[in-house]
Amino acid sequence: MEKIIQVIYSSGTFGNCLRWMLDRFSKGSNFKDIDSPWDENNRVHGHEKNLYNKKFSAALQVDGKGNATIHPMADKVVISYKPKDLLFIERCFFYRGMLLDNEQHKNDQDHILKYVNIISVADQRFVNTSFGDVSSSKNVAKELYKIRFHNINEQPWWNAMNGFIADKRHYQFDINAFWNQDLLASELKNISEKHNLDLQISEKVLKNIVEKIKNSHVVMTKDRAHQVLDSIQSKNNMQCNALDILEQAYIEAELEKIHDSVLFPYGTNWFYDTHQINEFLETYPTYLKHMNPRLPWYNKIRNPFYLTGKIDKPK
Repeated sequence: MEKIIQVIYSSGTFGNCLRWMLDRFSKGSNFKDIDSPWDENNRVHGHEKNLYNKKFSAALQVDGKGNATIHPMADKVVISYKPKDLLFIERCFFYRGMLLDNEQHKNDQDHILKYVNIISVADQRFVNTSFGDVSSSKNVAKELYKIRFHNINEQPWWNAMNGFIADKRHYQFDINAFWNQDLLASELKNISEKHNLDLQISEKVLKNIVEKIKNSHVVMTKDRAHQVLDSIQSKNNMQCNALDILEQAYIEAELEKIHDSVLFPYGTNWFYDTHQINEFLETYPTYLKHMNPRLPWYNKIRNPFYLTGKIDKPK
C-alpha cells in the first residue's frame, strides 16, 4: 500500500491549500490544468472529493468534532510557526471562510456568525453565569478570547499543535512560505526530496497562490498588534483604533500580565492611539487595582478567582 502523506495544521492556516499543491504538482494529477486551488467561494476543499489523490490528506491537530482523522501511520507535514505567532494563528481561525476576501472583513455584520461560534463552543455554564443568556455578542466574544490569551498553555489545541511542531520526525513546513514565493518553492522541493514525490512545481501556480494569500487582510495585518505593543513600550505614538477584537484582547492580556493589578475595561470601546493607552496605564488609580481574575497565577500563587471560560475549536 502506498504511503499516505498527511498535512497537519491549525484551522485557517491553509492546510488544504498545501495538500492541493502536493497533489497538483504530482504526476497524473486531476488538477494539472488548474492554476489556482480556490473555488468560487474561496474554499480549497470545495473541490469534488473524488478528484483528490488519496496519497495526500489533511487534518487539524486535534481529532473529533467533524474534523478529519489524524492517520497514525501517515508521514506528516506540519504547518509550523513560532509561539510569537499565536495571535496570527488565532486570527487565521477567526477569519477563515472569508480569509481571502478583503472586502468582507470591513463589515462587522459578516462577523456575527463568528461571535456566535466563539460563544457556542465556550463553557456554556460559564457563559450563562458570567454574561447571562447570550448567543451573539462582540463584547462577550472578545472577553472569552482575552481569558484564553491569559492562559493559552492550557488550551488542548495549542498543546496538540506544539507537540506536532516539536516532533522532528515530521517535516516542519514554515507558514511564512505561503506569502514568499522563493521560500514556498524551497519548502515544496524539500518535501518532494524527503518523500520521493518527484513534484513538478509550476512557478505560475506558486505565484497565483502567494499573491492571493499575501494580499489577504489577515496576512497584511499579521504583525500589527505586535507593532502596537512595541509602540506602547517605546512611547512612540501610533494609531490603533482599527484593531479587531482578537488584537484588542491580545494586547490587553499582554499588558495586564506586565502591569500589576491593572484591569482593562470590559467591552470593545477601544483606544484611538497608543498615547491614550500609555496615559491609561500611567494614571490607573491605586484604589481600582486588585487581583486580576483573568490571570491564572498571581505572585507565583494560583489565583483562586481565576476564570476559565473554556473555548474549543468549532467544527
